Amino acid sequence: MKHHLLCTSSSFLLLFLFSSIPVTSQFLFGGSKQAYNYSNVSCIENERQALRLFKHGLKDESNRLLSWIGEGCCSWEGVGCHKITGSILKLDLRNMVPLYSDEDHCCTNCLGGQLSPSLVNLTNLQYLDLSSNYFSGIQVPAFLGLLKNLRYLNLSSAGFDGEIPHQLGNLSHLWYLDLGWNGLRTKDLGWVVGLSSLEGLVLSEVNLTDAQDGFQSINMLPSLTTLDLNRCGLFIHPHLLPMNFTSLSSLDLVGNNFNNYTVPPWPRNLTGLHYLRLGYNNLYDPIHGLFDQMTSLVHLDLSLNRFDASMLKSLCNASSLTYLDLSENNLQGSIPSEIGQLSKLTNLLLSSNKLNGTIPTNLGQLTKLQEFEIRYNSLTGVLSEDHFAKLRELKCLDLTGNSLALNVSSSWVPPFQLRRIWMGSIIVGPRFPAWLRTQNEVWELDMRNANISDAIPNWFRVLCHSIMSLDLSSNSLTGNPLEFKQLKHRPSRYADRIIFLSSNKLTGSLKSFPSDISGLDLSHNFLTGHIPQLEVGQTVVPELSSIALNDNRFTGTIPEDLCKLEYLEFLDLSNNLLSGRVPLCLGNLQSLTGLNLANNNLSGQIPSSLGNLGSLSMLHLNGNKFIGKLPTSMQHLRNLLILDLGDNGLRDIIPAWIGERLSNLMFLRFQSNNFHGAISDTLCQLSHLRVLNLAHNNLSGFIPHCFNNISAMVSGLDRGHDIGAGESLQDIKEGREFEYPLSNLVLLKSVSLSANNLVGEIPDEIMELVQLQFLNLSHNHLTGRIPDKIGNLNQLEALDLSMNALFVDFVANRSQTTAGNTNCLPKIGLLMRMKATTNLIGLGFMLE
Repeated sequence: MKHHLLCTSSSFLLLFLFSSIPVTSQFLFGGSKQAYNYSNVSCIENERQALRLFKHGLKDESNRLLSWIGEGCCSWEGVGCHKITGSILKLDLRNMVPLYSDEDHCCTNCLGGQLSPSLVNLTNLQYLDLSSNYFSGIQVPAFLGLLKNLRYLNLSSAGFDGEIPHQLGNLSHLWYLDLGWNGLRTKDLGWVVGLSSLEGLVLSEVNLTDAQDGFQSINMLPSLTTLDLNRCGLFIHPHLLPMNFTSLSSLDLVGNNFNNYTVPPWPRNLTGLHYLRLGYNNLYDPIHGLFDQMTSLVHLDLSLNRFDASMLKSLCNASSLTYLDLSENNLQGSIPSEIGQLSKLTNLLLSSNKLNGTIPTNLGQLTKLQEFEIRYNSLTGVLSEDHFAKLRELKCLDLTGNSLALNVSSSWVPPFQLRRIWMGSIIVGPRFPAWLRTQNEVWELDMRNANISDAIPNWFRVLCHSIMSLDLSSNSLTGNPLEFKQLKHRPSRYADRIIFLSSNKLTGSLKSFPSDISGLDLSHNFLTGHIPQLEVGQTVVPELSSIALNDNRFTGTIPEDLCKLEYLEFLDLSNNLLSGRVPLCLGNLQSLTGLNLANNNLSGQIPSSLGNLGSLSMLHLNGNKFIGKLPTSMQHLRNLLILDLGDNGLRDIIPAWIGERLSNLMFLRFQSNNFHGAISDTLCQLSHLRVLNLAHNNLSGFIPHCFNNISAMVSGLDRGHDIGAGESLQDIKEGREFEYPLSNLVLLKSVSLSANNLVGEIPDEIMELVQLQFLNLSHNHLTGRIPDKIGNLNQLEALDLSMNALFVDFVANRSQTTAGNTNCLPKIGLLMRMKATTNLIGLGFMLE
């Protein structure tokens, strides 16, 4: 949800760069096709052969170079020639289709392969653009440094890797160089000094952490107007003497290494700056008056630093600003009333700070404002129609996560047409906001947890057909679920359409799955009927990648049509009234990473086809009526982090392959089945395991002595693997079932082996699981003394050893106390049960 469809700084940056770099506007972009594409000009033979060799080395799966046939190479796609001599001056092969535009993350329309040295035969080449392709990690060829007439070189976002060849420093006529957004690095930027004509340098995400004097080298370029060092990790010198690049109009130093996290004094000399980005640097000590001389500054990004409210107040005098981003800083106090002086401001971003108080009404003086973001602050008060009366240009409004209330009349007609509305967790209700009916350009609407207790009006059921992203979850909406038609116009061909209506009071049935929605969440409602199948005659298979229909009242079987959703990554049908068998074809969903069918009435055996789901990380089949053995095919689920088969009728031993093959498991729950035999020692190989619950089975034999090999329960250093936070897990605590968020799994450590037929003593190795919070060994046939080192388990919150034949050796404990060990039992407020049994040996006692 962070990728805004419209109000983005990236689009602004591109427009700004194209207008601020003289080489870009005059030579490179303005009428370049007319200047160099002459189809009636004869092609020079050796240059045509050079292009053919170049094409031979490329991978062109989308046939972009289909026109590269025949003798007239000046008419070939991307080739530009001199109008008199026919010499090739321009080679523009940039990919115009967005990268990774399909669900398989493949670069459609990309060129790849190798770059042939034949390019050096294009001796008059002035323009070379290979950007936004994918060359699979090859190095930038050193021979490019032989193209002495190059004025423009763009290799950005093209999958290059490795060291930047210093031979590029031979391109003394180069005006513009873009090597950004690859996997490139260099330890020495001294080669840039040779680029004496350079006006634009873009090195975004080039690793410059070892280029200690790199900034000094760049300072030697006197003609530089645009410098982009975004996320380079470069050391920024606090002093530059002499300072040569005073002609800079655009400077991006996001994500670098500033000395002592302070802004150096030299930027104040850049009086011609239009565009400045200093975000993501952890800066905290602003230089007073730093921006006073920058009278031309229009775009300022100071996000992700530690600036306080004084910075915001000082910027209220920067009257030339049109874009100001101070999000994710340490701004405290109220929004200064002087903010209304920034009359040219179009974008004001103050999200994720500590601002409090009310939003001043003079914010309405910013009549040119198009984007206002103030999410996740501590603002209070009521927003009325007066706040918005003059904001006719407003397109994006984000008030999420404040203690604000929107109080407008039911007949209010706003002066603006919003495209993005984010009002999550503020008070918009209780009535459904009637003013939305006037907003005809909305593509994103977020009013989750907005205190709306009303029926969804019919007019909104029509309006929502044009919405790309809709989140009305966690309200009290009533009525039937919305029906969605395919969008007529998308803001982006490759943007995902998502619908979140969870945790409401919707009733009725779900008619169909929308064909152009990738994420659908209708969980925690009162929906009934069957899960829909594809409509008769439907030829377009829905693009759904995530379906959450859990916690409703759906009945019937799981439809096999779900198996046609080839892009499906997450399916949650838990806590419904579904019955029948699990369709075998679910094993065909190769993209599936999460499958939750828990707490239904599903029956039969677990399909062996689920073993084909190699990407699966979460599998919940608990709370059903499954029988039989575990299919051996499940040993192929090597990416599993969570496996919950509890509360079924499974009858099997615990297979050795669980510990041998499913090495990434963090959560394993087989509670309340009919597992029998011994606890396999191979479970000790599950070093990332946080929760082990084998309670209420028919397991016998001894508790393995190797449990201390489960390092996640021994050390707090094992963080395991990343897991989502969108669902919850069930387990037993203090004898009662409880739920906790999935995101808390890395913090939870629990072992439950209760209600089995285990015998023998409690192994001393259990006492090495010092991270344990819950330990339940009750209702077994354990004998002998409770290990003396039980006091090591000082993280325990609940301990249950009841209904066994255990004793505590007080004599041994007394001697340890005398020797200075006062930690015989955990000194915490845990729940401890050691209830007396009929065959209690030694001194028995009960603590509760």
